[in-house]
Amino acid sequence: MSDNNALKNKVLHSLKWVALGRATTQTLRWVLTFWVIRILTPEDYGIVALADILFSLLMTIASTIAVSPLIQAKTLERSAISSYFGVTLSIYTLLFCCQYLLADTVAHLYNNAYVADVLKVNAWCFLLLALETVPTALLRRQMAFKKLALIAAVSNIVAAISTLLLAIYGYGFWALVYGEIIAIALRVTLLLIYHPAPCLPTFRVRDSLPLIRFGGLMSVFTLLWYVFIHLDIAIGGLLLSTAEIGIFTVALNFALMPQKKILPLIKEISFPAFSQIQDQPAKITHFIVKAQRLGLIFTLPIFWGLASVSDYLLPSIIGNKWDAAIIPTTLVLMLMPLRFSEELFQPAAKALGHINYLIVNTVYLIAFMSVALLSLHQFGATGLALAWVVGFPLAYIIVLSRYSKLFQFPLGTFVRSVGKIVSCGAIMVATVFLLKLYLTEINLINLFLLVGAGSVSYIISLLVLDRRTLVELKQAISSR
Repeated sequence: MSDNNALKNKVLHSLKWVALGRATTQTLRWVLTFWVIRILTPEDYGIVALADILFSLLMTIASTIAVSPLIQAKTLERSAISSYFGVTLSIYTLLFCCQYLLADTVAHLYNNAYVADVLKVNAWCFLLLALETVPTALLRRQMAFKKLALIAAVSNIVAAISTLLLAIYGYGFWALVYGEIIAIALRVTLLLIYHPAPCLPTFRVRDSLPLIRFGGLMSVFTLLWYVFIHLDIAIGGLLLSTAEIGIFTVALNFALMPQKKILPLIKEISFPAFSQIQDQPAKITHFIVKAQRLGLIFTLPIFWGLASVSDYLLPSIIGNKWDAAIIPTTLVLMLMPLRFSEELFQPAAKALGHINYLIVNTVYLIAFMSVALLSLHQFGATGLALAWVVGFPLAYIIVLSRYSKLFQFPLGTFVRSVGKIVSCGAIMVATVFLLKLYLTEINLINLFLLVGAGSVSYIISLLVLDRRTLVELKQAISSR
């Protein structure tokens, strides 16, 4: 078997297990999440969203520093693993102290005392997360995603049920906080039981200097990326009411649901896969362009399809009290294929060590989005969503041009290769909106009719306009 086929089969096997693990939990989690949204208020989600700005930032930086260098390294000695384990334990402890001490300052900034309480409670998660870093990184490096998928499925299901029960019993926003803690605690416990770290931590820093250098650059990129994806809540939290932030948070979370489930799955597998062929840039370029095209054929109908029926879908699943979230949800969903595309380039750039490239790209994204958010925030939650529609595409044009130079693919060829898929998506949206002229009543039957009509029109459009990509997709899935 050729190296290409061996890697492809390994990726497909990993993808199968990660997808299976996500699929078995996702339907249940979505149902429970919508149930929780019906129970809680915009203010509850606003409080957690404001606290999450700091918590998610520190947690994302920590996981990037701890996990990515161990996956990207060409060779990995036991002494380096042990040394880096000690380094990550120190970093996570420092982050625990940092969040706990900054909690009151953040709460004062947003004029909400509950934010401090939330931050002080979930700061303890860092001490738990420190224990899972090495086992998780080594399993991902080995592409042993079956075990990771099973552990994630169990912890996510238990956490989702716990969150719902806490919401039912009147815990308010604490239901969301405690649910996250339960998920982390159970995941770490199961991981340590079934795949403990292969060595004890040491603190000989020189044994892991290459890992520390890569982790340092990754932390800079992660910090900037976090600033970018949380600009809307950070700026809106300073200028808008908690209720407006809660409305936008629910809209954003709904719009991001497909991306949060699909893209991490792809990133989780593609980063170690690209790392294994980091000395073969031509092969990476081939896979990048192919992944963009095949990824778009799946994600475009999901995002644009949800956008076209959001005015029917949201009232049906989370109630009329969230009607104000319909327009922001629709706007963000229409933009999501571009954001998906941008993030899909990142694993390859990381695997090749081009972190500086990612840093510059993120600076462009921050600059454009900052101007858009500050210009449109006066329109409330809808203004924050509109800022994504206006600011992100302008930045994406620059970033895409830079990626085309980095990975050496013709920009015109790339645009033409995805243009037919975009046209099929536009036909789907037009079909749904035309049908809405006749199915004016908002109910589940009409919702299913709209979804069915949109799906059929998209598939027919692909068969007519882009049959080649469908054939390529079939070959990619069925070949061994």
